[in-house]
Amino acid sequence: MKLSNEEQQILAGSRGEMLQQVMTTIVAYGEALEADRLVDITGMGHFVIPHALPGISPSMKMLDALIAAGLKTLKPFTLDPVAPLDFKNWWLNQGQIDSLKHMYRTQKQYDIRMEALGLWNPKAWTCTPYLPEVGNLPGRDDVLAWSESACVVFANSVLGARSNRNGAIMDLLCNIAGKIPLSGFLTDKGRRATWRIEVKTDRLPPPQILGAAVGKTVLADVPYIVGLDRFLGDGINSQTWDYLHELGTAAASTGAVGLFHVENITPEAIDYKTDLLTGEYKTVTIDDRTLHELTASYPIMWKDKNAAPAKCFLGCPHLSLNQLQWWADKIHELLIKHGKKHLAVNTTICSAPQVLGKFIEKKQGWEILSKSGVRFSAACPMQVFDNNLSMDDAIITNSNKLRVYTHARFFPDEEIADIMITGRIRRNR
Repeated sequence: MKLSNEEQQILAGSRGEMLQQVMTTIVAYGEALEADRLVDITGMGHFVIPHALPGISPSMKMLDALIAAGLKTLKPFTLDPVAPLDFKNWWLNQGQIDSLKHMYRTQKQYDIRMEALGLWNPKAWTCTPYLPEVGNLPGRDDVLAWSESACVVFANSVLGARSNRNGAIMDLLCNIAGKIPLSGFLTDKGRRATWRIEVKTDRLPPPQILGAAVGKTVLADVPYIVGLDRFLGDGINSQTWDYLHELGTAAASTGAVGLFHVENITPEAIDYKTDLLTGEYKTVTIDDRTLHELTASYPIMWKDKNAAPAKCFLGCPHLSLNQLQWWADKIHELLIKHGKKHLAVNTTICSAPQVLGKFIEKKQGWEILSKSGVRFSAACPMQVFDNNLSMDDAIITNSNKLRVYTHARFFPDEEIADIMITGRIRRNR
């Protein structure tokens, strides 16, 4: 790699042994990626590990060494959602509570270290950092060193920023140095599409299902999606923002998609159109039958496959303010239709702390959901499944990401809403 004079000096130890070790690691990372050089990070960070779980989170010893050397990220950072220690919101039994307390016994110490290393503020924990209520919103062509897959794919695709799917710890180290290897999605070449995905459905497909179909097809490649502008219109608006966020999260977890382009909608597709396609791209059609066959193939992972659903988790990724209001309206409508006042399934809805705060201020939607029995959390539902904590629970979700990583059973929004009200799953689905 070609290093600048400043980078060479840091590598030689001119600014201390600890920053030297940080730079040595970043250079080795760049060489593994076959990068020519390092480039400056221009946006705030967002990191994938917010939890103090041994073997997963960065070691306390390493964090302490960085802090003792006076190091912190050059710009503030946000983190993925907090651990699910708000036990009452998750419908847990005492055994599950005790297990979570033990698993996260060093969480407070970890939180203190994150603050010392540059955490933006005490509420900066969410998988939707770019929502306006949160404020970690990178601009077009901002160079980032992010790691959470759902955030990376949204920043790249919808915002036009540039980040690779960096690993945990590398995200922190790169943001401390303010440098990232120039490779992958940071380059124009790495952002070109090798797949043309033609969406030929009769109506706007559920984003979680379409995203899963795209991810399963292209894996880690870059797709250029055509046909969605028939339903969403041109450019980005609040509806498109939420739709593409759900689509990208599913594509990133079912496959490993870090960037997608949507004809007439996403920034680079508007600017460069089909010039984004490489010379030897593949074409695949996704229609209603494709999506039906995909969801029909999902296995039921519950111990009792015929069990009635016991819990419902919504908000993986965290819901936006508009999505929270949609759920309030939908549940209100269905409760009236069925002549009920409460949900039949214990339900938790997840969103960023700042978004939940705004939703509470609006009162009406919050009151509808609260009175129906919904509980709210700013935590991550995936962590409730750690160490097989919820293996005996029949849990339903509208998140393909949660389905991929846990034994939760997936249903699209309209169908899961009906199940939440009635407590029954149609057996002929």
